[in-house]
Amino acid sequence: MGKTTFIGAAVIAGLTLMLTGCGGPAGSPAATSAAATPVDTPMSTPAATTTPTPESKPVQIPADCGAVGSAQTRAATVDQMTEYGDAAQFTRPVPPGASLALGCNWIVGDATGYLLLVSRADAAAAQSYAESTLPEQGYSCQVGDMPAYICTQTIAGTTYPVDTVETIYVRDGVWIYQSATNTDGEALLTDLVADIWGS
Repeated sequence: MGKTTFIGAAVIAGLTLMLTGCGGPAGSPAATSAAATPVDTPMSTPAATTTPTPESKPVQIPADCGAVGSAQTRAATVDQMTEYGDAAQFTRPVPPGASLALGCNWIVGDATGYLLLVSRADAAAAQSYAESTLPEQGYSCQVGDMPAYICTQTIAGTTYPVDTVETIYVRDGVWIYQSATNTDGEALLTDLVADIWGS
């Protein structure tokens, strides 16, 4: 009985030593590798993105006065008048350095007419000239929806009881001047803007 107890104790002691040897001493590489210290990984910075600048649509100014306005608008306005020349002789508000691209002048009788002058100019110079000069000349100006800078003034007739409405439309380096007397200049300008910019 005593011998059996001795053998059992020896076996248990042997197993204990084997298990202790597998674990390795405290502080050894085998022991510390199980609990590795986490390493901070730097966050990658997303590449900066830039919003592209919208490009202006190509500007197409009508080649001649016969292309100004829709057929319906012309029938109610300039088709009732006679066209006189290219209107290049008229002096109206225009920014320095601008060049006349289209000039039209329609008249009927003594109190009805429509003058149109479309010029090309440096966009920044045109905008600056309109903002600094036109209000001083009696025009009321505002920013339109396109966007465009639009200035108007109404001149009362002296010889006949009809008003003349002058409108200046500035957008993308295009300077449109129109003078409408006893006719619907607004409809003609709306058609012209649609022809040039498609909106």
